[in-house]
This record gives sequence, structure tokens and C-alpha cells, in this order.
Amino acid sequence: MIVFVIYVMYQEDQRSQLLSQAAEEQHEPFDSADGSYDSDDLEGIESTESRVANETTQGRALRTPSSPASKKAVQPARELALSTIVLRNDSVIAEISNGPAMISGWRLIDYEEFLDDDVRPIELVHENHPVLRTELRGIPGTSFANARYEVVGQSEREIVQRAESSAGTLIRTLRLDEHGYGFDLEIEFRNGRPDPVDAGFEIVWPQEASDREDFRELSLLAYGEDTGVTRTMIQGVGQTGILSSLGFGGNVVDGVERIEGRSQWAGFDVQYFTGVVIDPQESPRLKVTFTPVVKTESGEARASLPNVTVSSGQAFRDTLRGFIGPKTTEALADAGNGLNHSVNRGFSWLEPLTRFFEITLDKLYQYIPNYGLAIIVLTILVRICTAPLMAKQMRSAERMRELQPRMKDLQERYKDDRQKQSEATMKLYREEKVNPVAGCLPLLLQFPVLIGLFYALRSSIGLRHAPFALWINDLSQPATLFVVPGIDFPIRLLPLVMGASMYVQQKMTPTTGMDPTQARMMLIMMPAMMLFISYTFPSGLVLYWTVSNLLGIAQQYWIRSQRQPAS
Repeated sequence: MIVFVIYVMYQEDQRSQLLSQAAEEQHEPFDSADGSYDSDDLEGIESTESRVANETTQGRALRTPSSPASKKAVQPARELALSTIVLRNDSVIAEISNGPAMISGWRLIDYEEFLDDDVRPIELVHENHPVLRTELRGIPGTSFANARYEVVGQSEREIVQRAESSAGTLIRTLRLDEHGYGFDLEIEFRNGRPDPVDAGFEIVWPQEASDREDFRELSLLAYGEDTGVTRTMIQGVGQTGILSSLGFGGNVVDGVERIEGRSQWAGFDVQYFTGVVIDPQESPRLKVTFTPVVKTESGEARASLPNVTVSSGQAFRDTLRGFIGPKTTEALADAGNGLNHSVNRGFSWLEPLTRFFEITLDKLYQYIPNYGLAIIVLTILVRICTAPLMAKQMRSAERMRELQPRMKDLQERYKDDRQKQSEATMKLYREEKVNPVAGCLPLLLQFPVLIGLFYALRSSIGLRHAPFALWINDLSQPATLFVVPGIDFPIRLLPLVMGASMYVQQKMTPTTGMDPTQARMMLIMMPAMMLFISYTFPSGLVLYWTVSNLLGIAQQYWIRSQRQPAS
């Protein structure tokens, strides 16, 4: 009850503080000290009317928006039909909408997915949920949230759009990089009101849960140098939990998760791909929130830039970067801005180890062009490096096994006196110089290695759609041998072999001093639990675990054969 009362009080206090902070930030000045505009900066901003259309010899169209004073008739927003225009470079085919959200399609030319028994370039933006919605906040009664944009400039890799309202003109430009998965996003607003306004740009990135193979672990994502990576599964957006209230992750107030501090980028994240809008300034300026649209089904990341005071007839604009592509080392390095942190490599102290295993696996693949064989070789190398520790643990386990008959005698002799039984057991340990804990310590030291390998295999995009042998045709997915007719239950041989190998290992593990009922439980429950957990694991992970278990069994038999003559 005390913990519950303190939790409720703390949550209410956090809620009031965040609401107060949010109210203050609505009127936050745009400080030039952190890379933003002030009134002096606005004097040098190029006005909308001064930009003239000029098609270059390379076919690149410059921005050519018309001013409100122009005699050219502007088509009212309500008369513009929803339409898309295709931009492309050597890596991306992008569909750009004239609706509120700018990107309605984004296909990667070099990456495929399997849909309806068909192979096609993977689509990272669903047409029913376009992303990169551009909004203007801070002007009461005016919104571009439902605007239609007129196309005023276009080339193969660039598009310029304009929308107008009673507040003024909003112009947005999207320009694909010549190569790769990045793009520039320029947004400009011209104040058409007779009075100054205090306005700011906001980019909205909506996402919806999907059962598509690559989107089963869909999250909203944000990164700031001070707070690190915040990754919230789409099913949990807006859910209040005790961990978030105590400061682990964002703070959830009234269903909105507010990311602490300023963020450098925000967007969405899946296992092998990510899409984010990036603030290229040296000092991050984005204030990010995660908001549910339909709880447990969809949500959106909102990235807001600081407000700017704009005089009547004046304009201000800002430039952001964007990235929608694979989480390969090369692509993320080219994108820069700390985007390499989008790869989930576990805890920060574990990341160097995970990265080491990723590099090692890639190097092995250069000489062994089969990721399944490369995983087996990597497992053998890890086992060789940890062999001394494992040998010590196994010898200790064997020594305990040899003492089992004498332990049973002590248990029978003092079965009615637990204290004397414990004293006699400790005396036996001292006489035989056996430490029952010593056998566990080497195993504990291996845990970071096991976890590092787990994350390395889980995050390596090279495993995606990588075949191994026989029925294992994708190491990034569970490998199904066949499906039981009638109940549609998949039979997966690799996890079954892994569970059997764990059973053998448990059978070989001494149960000295353990209650017989508990020993039988451990013998069955541990392998069964690991079988249950690993049944939906990527086959590359299960392959590693199975090979590691088999090597461990072989090493245990070898050590046992070495000790038997001596004992």
C-alpha cells in the first residue's frame, strides 16, 4: 500500500510538471543560440516572390511559388483532388502526395519482400498511412492539417508544393539525394496576416501495427544525445506503466509520451529498417511526443521545432533531413547524425561486444558465402575462446557429481536433522576442497558473450532472406518444416533439436543437494521453456544455440572421460 500511494503521488506530481512545461513551450521563443531564427535572422531570408522558375539543363526544377499578390489564380484547396507524383533515384522509388502527409509510398529497389506469393521491392510506407505530415502550430484557428497542396515545381528527384490559408502560405520542398535513402525537407511559411504571429513547424509520423514479416516489431523511435534512444512498441504507445513513471523511458501523461530533452531525430523503427526526420543542427532542437491514434493499434511521433516570431508579410523557413532505409552500416554511416543508434544492440555497456560480433560475422561471410555456415564457424570460435572457462565449470560440475553417493549417505544419516545435515555437507566440501559456487561463476562470465551474440544475430540485416540449407531458406525467420493439416500448427525441427540438446545438458548436470522433485522439474521445465521461447525465434539464432549446446555436450563428455580414470 505504501508503494502504491507513493507511486500515485509521484505520477500526479510528474503530470502537473509536464503539463506546466508543455504550456510554457507553446510560447517558447526561437533562440538563435541553439541554431534557430530571431528577428535579425529574418532580414536576410529570401522572400517567396523573388524565386523564379528556371528549368536547368539537368532537368532540376527550382522552387517557383507565386505570391498572394500575384495575378495568377490559385486553385482553392477544396478543388484539388488527392494525387501522387513519383520521384526516384538509384535506391528509392518515392510516391509524393499532395495531401497533408507528404510521403505515401517509399519502395527500396535493392530490398525485396514476399507478399501474396509474389516478390516485390519492399514498401516501407503504406499508402493508407502516409507519413511526413507537415503542420504549422501556434496560430489559433488556422491549420494546414487537412490541406491540399498545389505542385509548383517538379523534377526527377525534387518536388515543390504550396498550400494557402487565411494565415498565409506554406511551401514545402522534398529533394531526394542523388544516391541512397536520404532526402532534404524544406518548409517555408509566409505570414499573410496583418499582425505578427508566433508559429512553429511540426512534423508528424503516423504508424499502424502490421502482420507483415518485416513489421512485426514496429516501434516509434526518438534519439537525443542526452537521453539516448527511446523505442516504444506501437502496441504500447500511450500506455502508463510504473517504469515510465519512475523515469525509465518517456513520461506518459494523459496518453501522451513526452521524450525528455531535445531530440535529434524521430520516426519509426522495425528490425532491419528505419524511417526518421532529422534535425541537422549541431544542437538538437526537436521536441518529440508519441501519441496513440487507436490504442494498441496505431500511433504517431510528433517532432516540433521551436516557435519563431514572424512579422506581417515576412517569411521564415527551416531545413530538415530525412532517412527511410535499411539499417546497414554503410547506409547509416552516410546518413550520420547518430543514426547508427537506431540499431538495437542491447544495453550501452554491451554495444561494443555486439558490434564486435557483427563485424566478425560479416568478415566470416566474406570467406564463407553462406550465413548459416558463418554462424556455425562463429559459434565454434566463441566456444574455443570460452573453452578454459567452460572447462573449469564442467570440472567443478563433474567433481560435484562424483560426490553424489557420499552426499546421499549424509542426507540419509541426518534426514531428521537439517542443521546437522548442512554442517556435515559443508565439512565434506572443505575436506574435498570443493566449492559448489565456483562452477557457476564461469557460466555467469559467459552471459555477456551470449547476450552480445543474441543481439548481433538479431540485428544483422545480412541474415534477412539469407538461406542456409534444406528447408531453412531464411535465417531471419523461424524455419517451418511443414504445417500440421487441420490445426495449422507449424512443425519446426531446429527448435526441437535445440530443446533435445538442452535436455541432454540438464541430464548431465549434477543435482547434488537438490530436492529430487525439484531436480525432475528442472530436467523437464528448463528445456521446455527454452523450446517454447525459441519456437518463434529467427532460425539463425536457434542455429547458433543448437550448435553451441552440441559443442557443450561434446566438451562435457570429453572432460568426463578424462576424469573417470582418475576417479
